Amino acid sequence: MVQPGESIQSAVNNATSGDEIVISPGNYNENIVITKDNLVIRSESGNPEDTIITASNNASDVFFVDADNIRIMGVSIKGAGIDKAGIILSGALNCTVYNNKITDNALGVYLKNSMYNSVLNNTVAQGKRAINVERSHYNKIINNDVSGERFGIYLTASEGNELSENSANMNSNHGIVLESCNNNRLENNTANANNGYGIYIASSGSNNLTGNTADSNLIYGVYFSDSGNSSIANNKAVNSIRGIFLLRSGESTVLNNLALNNREGIRISSGMNSNISGNEVSNNNASGISLLNSVNCTVDKNLLLNNSLGIDLELSNNTVILNNSVREGGRAISLRNSGYNLVSNNTALNNRYGFYVIRSQWNTLLNNTASTSVNHGIVLVNSTNNNFMNNILNSNGVHGVYLSNSSTNTLDNNTASGNSRGIYLISSGRNNILNNTVLGNREYAILLSYSTGNNISGNEASNSGRGIHLSTCQNNVVSRNIITLNSISGIFMSSTSNGNIIFDNYLNNVFNSNIKDGSEGNSLNITKTAGTNIVGGPYIGGNFWAKPDGTGFSQTATDADGDGIADTAYELQGNNYSDFLPLVGGFEPEQSVMPPTAFNTSNTGTESQTEVNESESQTEVNESENQTEANESESQTEVNESENQTEVNESETNNTESADDGEIETNNTESADDGEIETSIDETTEDAE
Repeated sequence: MVQPGESIQSAVNNATSGDEIVISPGNYNENIVITKDNLVIRSESGNPEDTIITASNNASDVFFVDADNIRIMGVSIKGAGIDKAGIILSGALNCTVYNNKITDNALGVYLKNSMYNSVLNNTVAQGKRAINVERSHYNKIINNDVSGERFGIYLTASEGNELSENSANMNSNHGIVLESCNNNRLENNTANANNGYGIYIASSGSNNLTGNTADSNLIYGVYFSDSGNSSIANNKAVNSIRGIFLLRSGESTVLNNLALNNREGIRISSGMNSNISGNEVSNNNASGISLLNSVNCTVDKNLLLNNSLGIDLELSNNTVILNNSVREGGRAISLRNSGYNLVSNNTALNNRYGFYVIRSQWNTLLNNTASTSVNHGIVLVNSTNNNFMNNILNSNGVHGVYLSNSSTNTLDNNTASGNSRGIYLISSGRNNILNNTVLGNREYAILLSYSTGNNISGNEASNSGRGIHLSTCQNNVVSRNIITLNSISGIFMSSTSNGNIIFDNYLNNVFNSNIKDGSEGNSLNITKTAGTNIVGGPYIGGNFWAKPDGTGFSQTATDADGDGIADTAYELQGNNYSDFLPLVGGFEPEQSVMPPTAFNTSNTGTESQTEVNESESQTEVNESENQTEANESESQTEVNESENQTEVNESETNNTESADDGEIETNNTESADDGEIETSIDETTEDAE
């Protein structure tokens, strides 16, 4: 038993292996060196508040342990100065530091070249590093409160350690730091309200983070730099600039985390072969899940709510975006300068935009749903060679599909119903619009403006205001479409539309055509060619002209030779155009049933969202549209497609977000290209110090 006024060091010097040194309540001023194995040093009361050991020499450690199987328990330890520790284990094995209060030391507990030790249930505060682990392996650091330091827990060059149930809060830099550390486990720690990062991991591999909470850290919640093959699962990263951020940290799994109320929820930069799956990512005001300069990643089965960008790929290739639900945000899924990606089986509801593709090539969008968007279901701008197949684009506020300045893309077998406009192309050429079901759109089913060389074939464009509408369009082919029950017109061509070929279509509208005088070189049929036409006849030539009341030309014309071609040409009223090989006979082609309205059209997709600050000089195809070509006998005010084409305002200031080394994490200027200013942060790296 050591009493106040007696020396703890003397008791240590006189002890033998297996002894227990009990310290009575009181104040002790000394520095203690332990070089004997198998000792217990503990307070009599078990209460560190009443047994206080203060360094007599602040240039030395309070406890210096160079021995094995030492236990230090239930005391207060203070007063170690610059780079000195309250307790240092140096080359020690199987020691325990338990239930101590360690304050006002440069380093609280310091493990150096030590293994298989336990640091449990301590309170460490008011110093540089609360718990510092250097070149020490297979230690347990559990249930410590390490707050109010510069760093909470700091590991360097250490492997196989377990950090669990610790509270690393309100430190002036970071809560928990790993540098050059592999194969460590961080479980159920809290790292909250730190002035830097909650958890900072650099140049470290194969670490496992499970069940940690990083809340209200000034910069990032969870940060990885050059730290691959990591598992980040079931963590909570909220109320920071970035929730979870991986920089050059590939081969990692980000699974079932909660990322809320950050600027960016989960971000992968310069990564590869990572899997982001099953996360809930909500209320992030720049992006939910974003990938920059990344390849071969999978973004799967995540729930994203109310993010300005839901899932955002920039300069990222060969990634799979699969089975995600994205709701009530700005752009649900955005691809920018990205190629060879697969976007499949995702649901985007009540966003401002569903799928937004800009300056991107060779992507496939397959089996997705984009409905009840404030603006458009799919947007494609300045992009080529993309494929859109089997997507459902219903009940969007403006367009189901919107293409601008885009070429050689394919839209095949999509459904676009209940939108203001179904499919719209402006200044776009050589695209294939094939086999789409475009029904029940308020204004237009398929609308082309200033577009050249497109193939519009096999679509159903029905039950809308206008069926297929060409305004100032050249050399397009419109064939084998079903165009029925449109209230204003079936086929329309403006006086500035030339060289278009319209053949083998089935039209059944009160007003089947409105082709303006002044246009040149348009044809309503091709040369008579053997082959099954749209109504089952043996020759392909012109179009089938029906009317709902059964009085259409093709319904009443004669066909003496039975070749399925009328005996006389069909002269269109109001212009000089004729279909010289109009179809007759055959059977009415099978038509789709109007889909039910199964979506909430209240559009809670908050226009107030920064939506990447869509300055909204996008006049959304300027819906007034200066529709000058009046006198269209059917009150069709032909879209006059100058349309100010500010839609998506593609002045497009180029993104300058860098990914170089030297990460100063404060305001920089990533512009999100599309006229949408995003303030951002350079994705580079800095030392934790």
